[in-house]
Amino acid sequence: MRKALKFVHTVATAVLVGALLLQLAIAYRYVGLSPADAATVEARQLMAAAARWVTTPSMAVVVLTGLLLMAQNATFMSAGWVWAKALIGLLLVKGVITLVDPAAREIALLAAGGAVGSDLAELARLVRMERGGAWVALLLCLAAIAFGIWRPRFASARAAVQPRAEGGDTAGHPAQ
Repeated sequence: MRKALKFVHTVATAVLVGALLLQLAIAYRYVGLSPADAATVEARQLMAAAARWVTTPSMAVVVLTGLLLMAQNATFMSAGWVWAKALIGLLLVKGVITLVDPAAREIALLAAGGAVGSDLAELARLVRMERGGAWVALLLCLAAIAFGIWRPRFASARAAVQPRAEGGDTAGHPAQ
């Protein structure tokens, strides 16, 4: 079961990173909106659909499988890098659910309605929110991947304040 969960977690992470890259590519390619520009409207509708059907579900699968993997392995409960990944997962949920997904949907609605006048200021705000949220989510994903590969050992507070042993390493182990 652990290998299957790890596989699903890895695939969902790859899908999430790909979806965020797609959203960023569309966000930078189709900046302005014009009611006469059908390609922009279609691209924004694609982006809203990607956010709704790919980004958000893959993010949920990543977080859920990560928590299940953490619960399955008792050694993970004391590993600092796992808790760092869990915190990153919570931040990722917050970013995707409150920034990326809603902004993409609102922009698609404005695009379909042909944004004019005061809508343009709102559109500019939403585009900034969408881009910023996608960048933050992408960087969080990459940080979580780095923690999963690197698996740094975070010292406990007690170990961090202990003086270094003479001739040994930082953990007090004798030199060999």
